Amino acid sequence: MDDATRQSWQTFFAQDGRFDVHYDEGRFRRIAAKNLREGVLLLVAVTAVLAGAVAWGRVGPIILASLLFLVGGILGAVLLRRRLALLRPAGGQPGLLLGVSNLGLHTPLVPLIDWSDVRAVFAVDESARMAQRRAQRTIAGASEQWAAGNGKAARHLWFLLEDAPALRSRVVDQRWAKGFDTLPNANGPQFAQYILDLDTVLSPQDTDRITAAVLVQAQARGIHAVESSGASDFAEYASMLSGVTVDGVVPPKPTGVTGNPFVP
Repeated sequence: MDDATRQSWQTFFAQDGRFDVHYDEGRFRRIAAKNLREGVLLLVAVTAVLAGAVAWGRVGPIILASLLFLVGGILGAVLLRRRLALLRPAGGQPGLLLGVSNLGLHTPLVPLIDWSDVRAVFAVDESARMAQRRAQRTIAGASEQWAAGNGKAARHLWFLLEDAPALRSRVVDQRWAKGFDTLPNANGPQFAQYILDLDTVLSPQDTDRITAAVLVQAQARGIHAVESSGASDFAEYASMLSGVTVDGVVPPKPTGVTGNPFVP
């Protein structure tokens, strides 16, 4: 993020502005429908092949059909899980994706998450790595192409939040409470992991804007907020924060994170 962008957002929030981004409804519904359709068809197809091989009674075809069933079942499950990963943080509908203000984070699941409940933010950008893999003429490259066509995102916002059980209890519709994944914590209440895919359901401009808005707000409050090229940074920090590493130092909770830090 350049200095001009940072200054622009600081000025915006100094006036107690709130910035919201909404899902691109067409992209959202297309990805959800494609994953459901292909996942179900794949599971039905491999089940039919296995049933046919068993009815035939030949050992060789049964073995091959079993292997096909295993691979197809895994791919089908991946598609259905990706659909759930899209639906959960949205509360099942393509409305608000995320709002950012001096009060906190505004989400479809919990109307307001106070900044004092945010322990870390990672703006993950895997675009370069994924583009490099997609360009390879290998099975891995073809797999990456297939995943991208089914909604695998390259840019994300990953949040570590306080007290997962309390946060889940505040979810407006409990069907989507698992949108806050629970992380272990050796020293107290469990943390929550909240992941938002951006570039698959937002325009490039909105992806840049919401990323910058979140980083400016969090960094101004002393919250650990960084731009990252992958999940390893998040995993390392989460393990330290939850006290599960042997020699890691648990990062302290920031103080004075509420209010408007942008007014001189």
